[in-house]
Amino acid sequence: MSKTTSPKALLALLSGHPTLSGLTREAKKTARQEPDTAAAPDPLDCLPPALRERVTLVEDSMRWLAIAETSATAQLLRFHLPKLQQALPGQQIKIVVGGKRQMQKSNVRANQQDKPRLARESARQIADLADTIEDKGLKASLQRLASRGESE
Repeated sequence: MSKTTSPKALLALLSGHPTLSGLTREAKKTARQEPDTAAAPDPLDCLPPALRERVTLVEDSMRWLAIAETSATAQLLRFHLPKLQQALPGQQIKIVVGGKRQMQKSNVRANQQDKPRLARESARQIADLADTIEDKGLKASLQRLASRGESE
């Protein structure tokens, strides 16, 4: 087991050294001045960390908008709405879904180009099989699959 150091022993060590005692005095002065200059606490701090990362607060003309990434996040936020209302007293809060779900057009084009491709031989075998099938739906599906074959 390790021996613990008590706060008194640590304080004696800090005050016994001239440089450390000067730094301790400066730290105490700074700590006393900080509460006066501290900014207002973030209202999102009342939410659980996982939810806090997925919600953005935006001040509108007459209320606050809590923008959630997904509808599931918005549903969880509804349960924590009373806490958020206490953090923003006197302000109305509206929950809006509209987070990071939007895809950029360049990403859509890239995803279309990344379609899986079949080897030519596999595509030919599937196309031959499709010709022997009588069920129209299955035949059409196999032909679509065969069309993904690599071009010659």
